[in-house]
Amino acid sequence: MAANSQIIVIADDLSGAAELAGIAFAHGLSAEVQRRFDSNSGAQVIVIDTDSRSLRSAEASQRVRSIAEQVAAASPAWIFKKVDSVLRGNVRAEIDAILSATRQARAVLVPANPTRGRTITGGRYFVSGVPLDQTAFAVDPEHPRQSSDVHALLGLKNDSAIIVPDTANPADVARHAGNVDATTLAAGAADFFTALLNERCGPGVASSANASLVLDAPTLLVCGSQNSWPARRAECLTAGVPVATIDDTSGSMMSFSALLLGIGELNSGISQSDMLDRLANVSNELIQIANVKTVLAEGGATAAAIANQQRWLRLKVVATAPAGVGVLRPLPAGSPLVLIKPGSYSWPREIWESFCRIVGGPPSV
Repeated sequence: MAANSQIIVIADDLSGAAELAGIAFAHGLSAEVQRRFDSNSGAQVIVIDTDSRSLRSAEASQRVRSIAEQVAAASPAWIFKKVDSVLRGNVRAEIDAILSATRQARAVLVPANPTRGRTITGGRYFVSGVPLDQTAFAVDPEHPRQSSDVHALLGLKNDSAIIVPDTANPADVARHAGNVDATTLAAGAADFFTALLNERCGPGVASSANASLVLDAPTLLVCGSQNSWPARRAECLTAGVPVATIDDTSGSMMSFSALLLGIGELNSGISQSDMLDRLANVSNELIQIANVKTVLAEGGATAAAIANQQRWLRLKVVATAPAGVGVLRPLPAGSPLVLIKPGSYSWPREIWESFCRIVGGPPSV
């Protein structure tokens, strides 16, 4: 890439930020995730985590607009707005905020990920052919998707500056990428970002750091998702991986090669955010006491809670990984390797098998 051609991505949570930074790295570009924008970074791709998905709409809009104004002042080659693939969070408010800051005329929003069975046809969202409101996302604890109508989910009117085209396959994604000009903000999920990199930067070139990923022990897997916890616990027990919760870490605190730490069953009267804070506190203690070398963080809120405790503000991508996962090393040096994935996807087989091999157990995914 030529000088002064930095690409900046604005994401609303840490797992999405890590995912797109990982995609950029796999494309052959240096990339880092920032939790406070620093334009002086030498990375070719900067992905900013605004940590705004769970905020109220007005607060999210204000935060994202402030960051977008800083980004626009840095004059990047182009800006991409990362959104949740099933449109959870303050998607419309944040896109509107960026349009206001950049003075672009419109946004093309492609949240669909056809490579993972997530498509939009006739203005309706489908997951593996099932309408979104008939999937598990309908009972999402924070952002229930109770309609498959994309305009209804976003609260869009016919005269909106946000265009959400039907996207049924990868060819549709590539066509949308080719139609985005300088007056248009590109927004969406991983498939659209990948297509834009191919369109604007040419075919990907494998990074020199593209070696096999090794999870050094001790490795700590942290699961803060109520939905994922029962399955993850069962899988770890089958593989012989010790399991602990924030209410019961006896015998696991001081020494382990691999450990699953989870939020457990959500106690009544305690909010999800308070439980995540407690999970991050215990994770921080384990990282320090057990000298953890590798952290696997499941879900953006979980990863953000740990990052807040550890005061990780910049995380550099250091290795390639299967789609959906970012492999990062927090700066400055000396921090554990951190693997982050969105909560709505399973751990890729390669990573799960590496984790299970640490204790010599059979992989169960």
